[in-house]
Amino acid sequence: MSDGVPDEGVTRAALRRAAGAAAGDARPPDVADLRRRVRRRRSRGVAGAAGVVVAGLLGVPALVAAVEEPPARGPVVAGPSSSPTGPASASPAPSSAGPSEDSEPVQPTGEPTTGTRRVKLFLLRERAGQQCPQVVPVTRELPAQGVAKQALRALLEGPTEAERAAGLTSVFDRDSHRFQYLKLDGPRARADFTDLDGILDPDDSCEKTKLLEPMQRTLEQFKWIEEARFSIRGDQRAFYVDVLHDRVPN
Repeated sequence: MSDGVPDEGVTRAALRRAAGAAAGDARPPDVADLRRRVRRRRSRGVAGAAGVVVAGLLGVPALVAAVEEPPARGPVVAGPSSSPTGPASASPAPSSAGPSEDSEPVQPTGEPTTGTRRVKLFLLRERAGQQCPQVVPVTRELPAQGVAKQALRALLEGPTEAERAAGLTSVFDRDSHRFQYLKLDGPRARADFTDLDGILDPDDSCEKTKLLEPMQRTLEQFKWIEEARFSIRGDQRAFYVDVLHDRVPN
């Protein structure tokens, strides 16, 4: 400095220091240091928010605010109920079950399906001097829809009061709950049961007359059934061998 006039070199250095002090807060931060600080944040949301605040204060590009973290998703706004609604959250409709054997057609197309039909059920009448009873028909009025199945159900329910008063009996008495399904395989029908426990006494030797023949004749009266067979839970042997003490028909 000479004659009160500042030296040019000194003046320039002072100006640089002043400019540096004024601009100190505007210097870009050390990005590596900022990344280390953000990684220390355990919460992704807190780290994202801290990065945004730092970026806003320092004017650093959004790259620093994100610092290897994806942007936080906004909250899901739910409707009045606690569970989200709309097509995206709707539960898929349960698949419809396939048709059961009970839903298969049990009479041919063209047979009446409305109104009623008069059909025969086969009951028993004791005969003097005979070990096994006689099988005799009675007439019932039943729905035409699925008439063969209706007839078998009616047989399993047993005689009416009037039929009992006329001396008719049956081994069945309110047993329609044992019936599972009736299905057709061409001209052959098969009726299936859950069980037939207790229907006959263990030492009864008239099982075919009392059990098989009434069901067989009740079903085979319909012209589209040439042969009726029976099973227990899908097993014909359980019916013919275990109940009738016979062999399974060919």
